[in-house]
Amino acid sequence: MNPGERRIITYVAMAHGLAHILELTYPVMLSRIEDDFELRAVVTGAIATIFGWAFGSSAIPAGFLADRLGSRQVLVYAFGGSAVMAVLVGLSPNAWFLGAALLGLGLTAGLYHPAGISLVAQAVRQRGIGLGFHGVAGNVGQAMAPALAIGLAALYDWRLAFFGGAALSAVLALVMATTRLNVREGAETVIVDAAEEAGDRSPKEGNRYFVPLLLVYAAFIVSGMVYRGAITYLPKHLEDFFNEDFGGAFVTVALLTGAAGQLIGGSLSQRYRLEPLAPVICLLTIPPLILTGIVTGPGLVVVASAFVFFYFAAQPLWTGLIADYSPPGAIGRSYGFSFFAGFGLGGTGGIIAGVFVDVWDTQAAFLGLSAIMVGSLLIALVLWAMAEKRRQGAGDRRQETGAGAEV
Repeated sequence: MNPGERRIITYVAMAHGLAHILELTYPVMLSRIEDDFELRAVVTGAIATIFGWAFGSSAIPAGFLADRLGSRQVLVYAFGGSAVMAVLVGLSPNAWFLGAALLGLGLTAGLYHPAGISLVAQAVRQRGIGLGFHGVAGNVGQAMAPALAIGLAALYDWRLAFFGGAALSAVLALVMATTRLNVREGAETVIVDAAEEAGDRSPKEGNRYFVPLLLVYAAFIVSGMVYRGAITYLPKHLEDFFNEDFGGAFVTVALLTGAAGQLIGGSLSQRYRLEPLAPVICLLTIPPLILTGIVTGPGLVVVASAFVFFYFAAQPLWTGLIADYSPPGAIGRSYGFSFFAGFGLGGTGGIIAGVFVDVWDTQAAFLGLSAIMVGSLLIALVLWAMAEKRRQGAGDRRQETGAGAEV
């Protein structure tokens, strides 16, 4: 990578890490908030879903704004707004105010992903590696969140954790407002399939990628439900079935393996075709997710870490497929729709898992999420079959063209 590309990755990595610190602070503080406001799990799960819907809903306007105004400007809006809303969360006097403030925090922090990822996808020539590093930064941010939030909460209470996030957001907004990031000319044009010739994707047949793009959006919804449910209740799950006082802090260990998964997934996506790779990694994700709902004690940290590793190893693949199937010049808005699907519609995973916890316990929630995860595997298999059919059709067309030339 050249210095300009490394500079972009550095700034976007900082932003991605902070976006996930903001996102994970509420789940880490969940038990403390439940005790403070005397809330049931279904209520805190509903609040998590509200945050998730907001986090995803603002992704659509963020994608259009990134295409029109540029990613850097959207990042300034995202973290400037998050600074204000995180302060309001910390000042919440009751559950209603808390839900409204987290709604606002979700709307502002949710502006990040389409802007940040479209910037990496367009500005870095080795896209798979760039997306992998981007994902690593997000997981490092998630991994830092429990230690940061619990450390600040120990000094005062859960509110200080949100005030700390507000301070970091304000600093980053100022940095992005005074920084210039250049995207190389023509970078938004993405090669769709290495097996196809450069001129193969004509406007007339461009709509053949419409259905695969919809299927990737569907995969974002399904995996988003698993993500929201797991990330909301994993700290509580570790507290209930591993260590009552410090179990939540071990989420840091699990999420650090997610960073390794992002890097490995990005590296694999640079070497191999995405469509056959996706079902393999989805399949490997399911057994450790099931075991997360069964195992107790120190082994729970191990199986939860394995689930997080494989789950996040798939993320560079899905985000890469969005870029592959998007129309030229519309990558930002395509990422907007994908993150609305994943964080918005997929945010229902929070309340679904909350119902399981309320009726049974967190073990039942993770077993239920395992059943949902099967949907991602099925979608990945369909995408693979469609890709093979396209490749076969492209090969047949080349053979016909060659035969015609000989005649």
